[in-house]
Amino acid sequence: MIDKNRLLAITDGVVAIAATIMVLQLVVPSEISAAAVAEQWPTLIAYIISFVQVFLAWHEHHDSVANAIYINHRIFLVNCLWLFFITLLPFFTGLVGHSQGSQFAMLSYILVLFLIQLVITVESGMLQKLNDSIVLDYEVIRVIRIISFIGYVVAAASTFIRPFWGFVIILVLSACEIVLMCTYDIKLGKRLKNQSKEE
Repeated sequence: MIDKNRLLAITDGVVAIAATIMVLQLVVPSEISAAAVAEQWPTLIAYIISFVQVFLAWHEHHDSVANAIYINHRIFLVNCLWLFFITLLPFFTGLVGHSQGSQFAMLSYILVLFLIQLVITVESGMLQKLNDSIVLDYEVIRVIRIISFIGYVVAAASTFIRPFWGFVIILVLSACEIVLMCTYDIKLGKRLKNQSKEE
Protein backbone atom coordinates (compact mmCIF):
# COMPACT_ATOMS: atom_id res chain seq x y z
CA MET A 1 0.00 0.00 0.00
CA ILE A 2 1.00 3.61 -0.64
CA ASP A 3 1.19 6.23 2.10
CA LYS A 4 -1.65 8.61 1.20
CA ASN A 5 0.07 11.58 2.84
CA ARG A 6 3.07 11.16 0.53
CA LEU A 7 0.73 10.83 -2.45
CA LEU A 8 -1.13 14.00 -1.47
CA ALA A 9 2.17 15.85 -0.93
CA ILE A 10 3.64 15.03 -4.35
CA THR A 11 0.31 15.68 -6.06
CA ASP A 12 -0.11 19.05 -4.36
CA GLY A 13 3.42 20.02 -5.39
CA VAL A 14 3.00 19.07 -9.05
CA VAL A 15 -0.41 20.77 -9.30
CA ALA A 16 0.97 23.96 -7.72
CA ILE A 17 3.91 24.05 -10.13
CA ALA A 18 1.71 23.38 -13.18
CA ALA A 19 -0.73 26.12 -12.16
CA THR A 20 2.15 28.56 -11.63
CA ILE A 21 3.83 27.76 -14.95
CA MET A 22 0.60 28.47 -16.84
CA VAL A 23 0.85 32.19 -16.08
CA LEU A 24 4.18 32.29 -17.93
CA GLN A 25 2.20 31.93 -21.16
CA LEU A 26 1.19 35.57 -20.68
CA VAL A 27 3.81 37.92 -22.12
CA VAL A 28 4.49 41.39 -20.74
CA PRO A 29 3.86 43.69 -23.74
CA SER A 30 6.50 46.16 -24.86
CA GLU A 31 3.87 48.90 -24.80
CA ILE A 32 2.20 49.15 -21.39
CA SER A 33 -1.42 49.88 -22.19
CA ALA A 34 -4.87 48.31 -21.82
CA ALA A 35 -4.99 47.72 -25.57
CA ALA A 36 -1.67 45.84 -25.57
CA VAL A 37 -2.84 43.62 -22.71
CA ALA A 38 -6.23 43.10 -24.39
CA GLU A 39 -4.46 41.75 -27.48
CA GLN A 40 -3.56 38.70 -25.38
CA TRP A 41 -7.20 37.92 -24.56
CA PRO A 42 -7.12 34.34 -25.95
CA THR A 43 -4.14 33.45 -23.75
CA LEU A 44 -5.69 35.21 -20.76
CA ILE A 45 -9.01 33.35 -21.15
CA ALA A 46 -7.18 30.04 -21.64
CA TYR A 47 -5.15 30.72 -18.50
CA ILE A 48 -8.27 31.50 -16.43
CA ILE A 49 -10.06 28.38 -17.69
CA SER A 50 -7.00 26.18 -17.09
CA PHE A 51 -6.45 27.55 -13.60
CA VAL A 52 -10.07 26.97 -12.61
CA GLN A 53 -10.20 23.49 -14.16
CA VAL A 54 -6.96 22.39 -12.47
CA PHE A 55 -8.17 23.38 -9.04
CA LEU A 56 -11.65 21.93 -9.53
CA ALA A 57 -10.01 18.60 -10.39
CA TRP A 58 -7.59 19.01 -7.48
CA HIS A 59 -10.54 19.60 -5.13
CA GLU A 60 -12.11 16.29 -6.13
CA HIS A 61 -8.74 14.53 -5.95
CA HIS A 62 -8.05 15.89 -2.47
CA ASP A 63 -11.46 14.82 -1.15
CA SER A 64 -11.12 11.35 -2.68
CA VAL A 65 -7.65 10.65 -1.31
CA ALA A 66 -8.05 12.42 2.04
CA ASN A 67 -11.11 10.31 2.91
CA ALA A 68 -9.59 7.03 1.73
CA ILE A 69 -7.80 4.60 4.03
CA TYR A 70 -6.06 2.38 1.47
CA ILE A 71 -4.21 3.36 -1.70
CA ASN A 72 -2.64 0.64 -3.84
CA HIS A 73 -0.06 0.81 -6.64
CA ARG A 74 -2.69 0.85 -9.39
CA ILE A 75 -4.26 3.96 -7.88
CA PHE A 76 -0.76 5.44 -7.62
CA LEU A 77 -0.20 4.82 -11.35
CA VAL A 78 -3.57 6.36 -12.26
CA ASN A 79 -2.66 9.34 -10.08
CA CYS A 80 0.62 9.68 -12.00
CA LEU A 81 -1.32 9.62 -15.29
CA TRP A 82 -3.58 12.38 -13.95
CA LEU A 83 -0.51 14.45 -13.03
CA PHE A 84 0.90 13.84 -16.51
CA PHE A 85 -2.16 15.45 -18.10
CA ILE A 86 -2.08 18.27 -15.53
CA THR A 87 1.53 19.05 -16.51
CA LEU A 88 0.57 19.09 -20.21
CA LEU A 89 -2.00 21.80 -19.58
CA PRO A 90 0.43 24.78 -19.49
CA PHE A 91 1.69 23.85 -22.98
CA PHE A 92 -1.80 23.53 -24.44
CA THR A 93 -2.91 26.71 -22.65
CA GLY A 94 -0.12 28.54 -24.48
CA LEU A 95 -0.89 26.76 -27.74
CA VAL A 96 -4.55 27.74 -27.75
CA GLY A 97 -3.72 31.24 -26.54
CA HIS A 98 -1.17 31.98 -29.26
CA SER A 99 -2.86 30.11 -32.12
CA GLN A 100 -5.30 32.92 -32.99
CA GLY A 101 -8.36 30.72 -33.25
CA SER A 102 -6.86 27.48 -34.54
CA GLN A 103 -9.36 24.63 -34.46
CA PHE A 104 -6.59 22.07 -33.88
CA ALA A 105 -5.26 24.00 -30.89
CA MET A 106 -8.73 24.38 -29.36
CA LEU A 107 -9.59 20.72 -29.87
CA SER A 108 -6.27 19.66 -28.33
CA TYR A 109 -6.87 21.94 -25.35
CA ILE A 110 -10.40 20.59 -24.78
CA LEU A 111 -9.09 17.01 -25.11
CA VAL A 112 -6.50 17.56 -22.36
CA LEU A 113 -9.15 19.09 -20.07
CA PHE A 114 -11.41 16.12 -20.81
CA LEU A 115 -8.64 13.61 -20.03
CA ILE A 116 -7.88 15.34 -16.72
CA GLN A 117 -11.54 14.94 -15.72
CA LEU A 118 -11.76 11.37 -17.05
CA VAL A 119 -8.68 10.15 -15.16
CA ILE A 120 -9.76 11.75 -11.87
CA THR A 121 -13.15 10.05 -12.32
CA VAL A 122 -11.44 6.68 -12.78
CA GLU A 123 -9.20 7.29 -9.76
CA SER A 124 -12.14 8.24 -7.54
CA GLY A 125 -13.97 5.07 -8.59
CA MET A 126 -10.92 2.93 -7.82
CA LEU A 127 -10.56 4.55 -4.39
CA GLN A 128 -14.22 3.92 -3.63
CA LYS A 129 -13.97 0.28 -4.67
CA LEU A 130 -10.75 -0.40 -2.74
CA ASN A 131 -12.02 1.26 0.42
CA ASP A 132 -15.45 -0.36 0.08
CA SER A 133 -17.15 2.92 0.94
CA ILE A 134 -18.45 6.08 -0.62
CA VAL A 135 -15.44 8.37 -0.51
CA LEU A 136 -17.27 11.37 -1.95
CA ASP A 137 -20.84 12.62 -1.97
CA TYR A 138 -21.68 11.11 -5.34
CA GLU A 139 -25.08 12.78 -5.62
CA VAL A 140 -23.36 16.11 -6.29
CA ILE A 141 -20.16 14.76 -7.87
CA ARG A 142 -22.17 12.71 -10.39
CA VAL A 143 -24.01 15.86 -11.53
CA ILE A 144 -20.69 17.72 -11.88
CA ARG A 145 -19.24 14.87 -13.97
CA ILE A 146 -22.25 14.60 -16.25
CA ILE A 147 -22.26 18.35 -16.85
CA SER A 148 -18.47 18.31 -17.40
CA PHE A 149 -18.44 15.47 -19.91
CA ILE A 150 -21.41 16.85 -21.85
CA GLY A 151 -19.79 20.30 -21.75
CA TYR A 152 -16.50 19.01 -23.17
CA VAL A 153 -18.27 17.15 -25.98
CA VAL A 154 -20.38 20.20 -26.88
CA ALA A 155 -17.31 22.47 -26.67
CA ALA A 156 -15.31 20.16 -28.95
CA ALA A 157 -18.18 19.92 -31.45
CA SER A 158 -18.64 23.69 -31.46
CA THR A 159 -15.05 24.23 -32.58
CA PHE A 160 -16.02 22.79 -35.97
CA ILE A 161 -18.35 25.77 -36.36
CA ARG A 162 -16.21 28.42 -34.64
CA PRO A 163 -13.20 27.59 -32.43
CA PHE A 164 -13.97 30.59 -30.18
CA TRP A 165 -17.24 28.97 -29.11
CA GLY A 166 -15.19 26.29 -27.36
CA PHE A 167 -13.84 29.03 -25.06
CA VAL A 168 -17.33 30.29 -24.27
CA ILE A 169 -18.71 26.83 -23.48
CA ILE A 170 -15.74 25.89 -21.28
CA LEU A 171 -16.06 29.23 -19.43
CA VAL A 172 -19.76 28.55 -18.77
CA LEU A 173 -18.92 24.98 -17.78
CA SER A 174 -16.28 26.20 -15.30
CA ALA A 175 -18.79 28.61 -13.72
CA CYS A 176 -21.37 25.81 -13.36
CA GLU A 177 -18.77 23.52 -11.79
CA ILE A 178 -17.79 26.20 -9.25
CA VAL A 179 -21.44 26.64 -8.23
CA LEU A 180 -21.90 22.86 -7.92
CA MET A 181 -18.66 22.50 -5.96
CA CYS A 182 -19.84 25.14 -3.48
CA THR A 183 -23.16 23.28 -3.24
CA TYR A 184 -21.22 20.10 -2.52
CA ASP A 185 -19.20 21.79 0.23
CA ILE A 186 -22.33 23.27 1.86
CA LYS A 187 -24.06 19.89 1.76
CA LEU A 188 -21.00 18.13 3.17
CA GLY A 189 -20.71 20.72 5.95
CA LYS A 190 -24.35 20.19 6.96
CA ARG A 191 -23.89 16.42 6.95
CA LEU A 192 -20.80 16.64 9.18
CA LYS A 193 -22.60 19.04 11.52
CA ASN A 194 -25.54 16.64 11.85
CA GLN A 195 -23.16 13.73 12.52
CA SER A 196 -21.41 15.65 15.31
CA LYS A 197 -24.79 16.46 16.91
CA GLU A 198 -25.81 12.80 16.85
CA GLU A 199 -22.57 11.80 18.57
